[in-house]
Amino acid sequence: MPGPSPNDYSSDLLVRILQEIGPSLALFIDDSGIWSRPGAEEIKLAIADLCTDLRSLYDRAGVLLDGFDLPAPLVEYPIRFTALHDIDLGYLLPQLQRETRSQIVAFEAVGERTGDAGELLREARITLQSHADVLDQLVTKLAHTRVEAVKPSPAS
Repeated sequence: MPGPSPNDYSSDLLVRILQEIGPSLALFIDDSGIWSRPGAEEIKLAIADLCTDLRSLYDRAGVLLDGFDLPAPLVEYPIRFTALHDIDLGYLLPQLQRETRSQIVAFEAVGERTGDAGELLREARITLQSHADVLDQLVTKLAHTRVEAVKPSPAS
């Protein structure tokens, strides 16, 4: 009996990419259009960039999977995401930071792969690492800003 073909591994990898990215907080934000208070433009732009890049990776994985005549897996967002509305975007940053780091670990655990699916996996790791670095900087900056805001002013 012949072993699995390389295409079997590629389709499994594409399903894994879809399952890892699909139910993410970033794509939920993208789909739901969460409203935020004015201000924090740097945070809004970072989140928008993350959402755009993850949506692109997700859509491209779906197109590649469709080439195998396989349906994309059903993706459902965790119910806890429905509580996220009209919130401070600074609250979402650490959650997005953890999720992005978790996705990187999951994709690194897959190892190196070849073909179009392997190339998409490599791109996903690089893209996620870039966004994780930006989120790290924003979390640090936000923490520093909050510490400065609660420091008592010197007596005159």
